[in-house]
Amino acid sequence: MYTELFETIYPINTPKKDKGVVVTGVDPLALGEQIGLRPGDRITRVNGRDLNDFLDFQFHTGSEDNVELDIIKKSGEQISLAVEVGEGEIWGLDFEYFAPRQCANDCIFCFCNQNPVGSRESLFFKDEDTRLSFLHGNYTTMSSISKLELDRIVEQRLSPQYVSVHATDPEVRKYLLGRKRTDDVLGKMRYLASEGIELHAQIVLCPTINDGDVLKRTIDDLADLYPSLTSVAIVPVVFTKLHNYHDRMTAVSSEFCRTLIKQIRPLQRDFRQKLGSTFVFLGDEFYLRAGIALPGPAHYGDYPQIEDGVGMVRRFVTEARKALNRDSWFLPAASGDQATNDSIRPGSLHGTIATGELFHPILVRYVDEINSKWRTKLKVIAVRNRFFGEEITVAGLMAGGDLLASRDLLEGNFLIVPEQACLKSGNIFLDDLTLSDLERELELPVSHGGPSLESMIERALELEGQSPDCLL
Repeated sequence: MYTELFETIYPINTPKKDKGVVVTGVDPLALGEQIGLRPGDRITRVNGRDLNDFLDFQFHTGSEDNVELDIIKKSGEQISLAVEVGEGEIWGLDFEYFAPRQCANDCIFCFCNQNPVGSRESLFFKDEDTRLSFLHGNYTTMSSISKLELDRIVEQRLSPQYVSVHATDPEVRKYLLGRKRTDDVLGKMRYLASEGIELHAQIVLCPTINDGDVLKRTIDDLADLYPSLTSVAIVPVVFTKLHNYHDRMTAVSSEFCRTLIKQIRPLQRDFRQKLGSTFVFLGDEFYLRAGIALPGPAHYGDYPQIEDGVGMVRRFVTEARKALNRDSWFLPAASGDQATNDSIRPGSLHGTIATGELFHPILVRYVDEINSKWRTKLKVIAVRNRFFGEEITVAGLMAGGDLLASRDLLEGNFLIVPEQACLKSGNIFLDDLTLSDLERELELPVSHGGPSLESMIERALELEGQSPDCLL
């Protein structure tokens, strides 16, 4: 059956590159330096095996005591080196990053299809790279994956893999992915599961398309892959009038969210009884839009899908409550106690914390408690999304320009912005504005707030010029 999955070979959208992998850095105390490797050298083969990227190098050298390298020096000279690797010895090499494989689908819900005019080019890039899935938890549809690529996942143990399933009904999935042919995603996942690869799945839920009975079938099919498939995340489709397929989709309403939660809760209870795990998780946005309390911490286990917006709010709330219950967090409290040099003076923090409209009511609740207890002057503002459109209410899609447009709402001596809006670099927004740009334009110190209420206050202390040591 495995080979039958590849009777029809779809094109793999992989950028062409020179053979091998280029060295970009060499540790002066490690093996690479000792054998004469320098930045700009290209390693093409290890023990006769061609290299496509640094993962190949790590795999083929990882368990070998004697390694033969074929190298093209930066000068163009081609050499071969026989290297004896001692116990505990490291190569100490940095390599060029690979060019990610691009997605060839035309998914009707893809967020890239609604970027505003003038968005930077990288926002339009759709990756479909199982290497990035392994390294960073990026999702791939596996719709055009080759047998060679599946075998590489197994051979090199590129586990876990994150799979965008959306629907296991072949026709529904074909429609969602904008494909001309169906593909057997379950067959590919079964093969990986049989070889011990850990899997996680995602369903972008589009009302009237892959909800209801289609969703139930998808969940049942995926449950058959447990325990290799350890979790399923269901997240809401998000689109604006800018989306080129907006006429095909139905917006996620509060009533839809309430109905969905009622449908999924019994399934979650059954999974916890049968599997010992909730298994299928709903994105936080469903609960917030429905006005229904979030499940407790035990529901999420070890938060396997938190990067997909599943359990992020619950973890924030749980950690915030623990922090606020620590009497020593701020000293002194608003009791008239005498302040010490390493404590916050009551009322001394005065600044603004920005967030998205969806999370605003939750953050306000905890910041108001801080203000009441310690007489600080922290203001939480809900920033309207002008970059993508007002339909977008999550903090992670806030642009720098949205914050500049909200300058009239700012108060105090600093601005704290959502960590999720600052990309993985920590300081660049989706519209290419940086934290430094905001500081210059607003004439205020600006920082992202980190992942928790405690980290937000620590950043506020730093911007206010006080030491965060009093939080310890």
